[in-house]
Amino acid sequence: MQRYVQSDAELAEILEGKQRRREQLIFAINRASPGEIQGPAERLREVMRKPPGEKSRQRLPRPKFLIE
Repeated sequence: MQRYVQSDAELAEILEGKQRRREQLIFAINRASPGEIQGPAERLREVMRKPPGEKSRQRLPRPKFLIE
């Protein structure tokens, strides 16, 4: 079985595409009126809120090989 190695050209294309999509999103947000942004922003806030009664997440301890 051959292992796939990504070339620098492919990586450059991926990064270029990501940058282009990011710029398009920023452009769309900047053109939108505050009313158009308010609804989606509120839905995001609602989803990101911690449900009532939910305990805070417990952090995992450091791996033993790092402690010793």
